[in-house]
Amino acid sequence: MKFTNRMGIKVLVVVAGVGAAGIVADWHLAASPSPVNSTKADGPPRVEVVRPRRVTVAQRLQTNATLEAFEQTDLFAKVSGYLSDVRVDIGDHVKAGQVLAVIDVPEMKQELAEAKAQLESRRSSLESARRQLDHHKADVALQDALAKDREQLGEGRGFISDRTLDQVRANADIAKADLGVAVANRDLAANQVDVAAATVEKIKTLLAYTQIVAPFDGVVARRQVNRGDLVQAATATRTTPSAGSLFTVQRIDTIRVFCDVPENDVPHLHVGDPAIVKPAGFDGQPFIGKVTRFSLRLDPETRNMRTEIDLPNSNERLYPGTYSEVSLEMNRRPDALTVPAAAVGSDGEGKFVYTITDNRITRFAIKTGLTDNGRTEVITGLSETTPVVASTGGLLPAGTVVLAQMVRESN
Repeated sequence: MKFTNRMGIKVLVVVAGVGAAGIVADWHLAASPSPVNSTKADGPPRVEVVRPRRVTVAQRLQTNATLEAFEQTDLFAKVSGYLSDVRVDIGDHVKAGQVLAVIDVPEMKQELAEAKAQLESRRSSLESARRQLDHHKADVALQDALAKDREQLGEGRGFISDRTLDQVRANADIAKADLGVAVANRDLAANQVDVAAATVEKIKTLLAYTQIVAPFDGVVARRQVNRGDLVQAATATRTTPSAGSLFTVQRIDTIRVFCDVPENDVPHLHVGDPAIVKPAGFDGQPFIGKVTRFSLRLDPETRNMRTEIDLPNSNERLYPGTYSEVSLEMNRRPDALTVPAAAVGSDGEGKFVYTITDNRITRFAIKTGLTDNGRTEVITGLSETTPVVASTGGLLPAGTVVLAQMVRESN
């Protein structure tokens, strides 16, 4: 009995091993597709071939990007004082010229009153100088008339002495000198009026700065102050540009998408190139745009060029600061002759495809261009009507007799 059981076990093990080997062999054949299929044991192998197709190909760049506001500004106080009113908060929509906050500067109002009083005084002085000028003009006219009359009486008749004539002429010269002084006084008074008026306008301008207004239509992105805070005149620096700012206002009806294009791709980049933007948080939903502008310079540290894409955002779904993925389509070629990328092989002599000539595998040398969406552009070496073997992987050597089978590619 023991012998019989042992023999039975051995038989079962052998059968199980044979079945497993058959399963492994079947799985291996199913997992190793090849363009070469056997027909019959005594017939030539079958090879799948496809025809070249003309499609649009492009050089595509996948890169990271950041969404930013189309315009952003930090608003500062240009005068020092206490905030008497803060009228907006973060998220509020504002219009250009809208007052966001008011700074109370009572001493400046007093300065304005004093400057206006000084202006009125200067204007009065100017009016007095003008009247004096008119008086001296009349006196000059009178003295000229008297001198002329005395000269006529004294000519050849001797009615008036030379001394009297000299006195009359001297009086006319004095009147003219006084007129010159009056003109100078008038001009001085006019200049003083201009200075006083400029002082008034300067204080009015400074008082206008007590109202913090929105520079454009947008959204309040940041508020740094509260009512009653003491604010100082602008203290921004190049290292901390927003230090001391009261508000940050952003224009987000259009969003700028900033990405960096590597040095090797820069020569192929053009304004108007199509772009697909996929911001985080939209489950891969694409936003279609175009390259709007780029900086025309490469960052010497990264060798990348800053590139921008403008996206309309009238519904305000996109927010500044959002991370995004960008696909740029550059060097677009709308009617390129292409073959499947798997059909292109490479060896020491260069790129090639296999074709079937007189039922034999034949090597064709080609020059390739772009590869896009699984297809490779063929620039030279191949006719549009020449079918090519669908894949060079695992193919029989050139010269092998085969049976070509045309297959239709899925679009």
